Amino acid sequence: MSDWYEEHIEPEVRDIVRYLRNNGINTESSCGHDMYIQCEYIPDGLIFNLNLLLYNYFAEKNLPIYYEIKVHHSYRWFSLFFIDY
Repeated sequence: MSDWYEEHIEPEVRDIVRYLRNNGINTESSCGHDMYIQCEYIPDGLIFNLNLLLYNYFAEKNLPIYYEIKVHHSYRWFSLFFIDY
């Protein structure tokens, strides 16, 4: 049985895309070369919950936490940019 993530998500962001999706964050696009993930914006504390998810993800892997969240003017989506990841 093939793994959808293996076929469609670049290896640099594959684990974190899987982690976000498994935790209820709908990822819409991603790029391993530019180290970003675009996600559907859902209000009601999403950014707070997202910060907790990202903290737990990076802490579990003993990786430094360097990311930036940009909410776009339409508030229909946001992007995560990973720095020195």
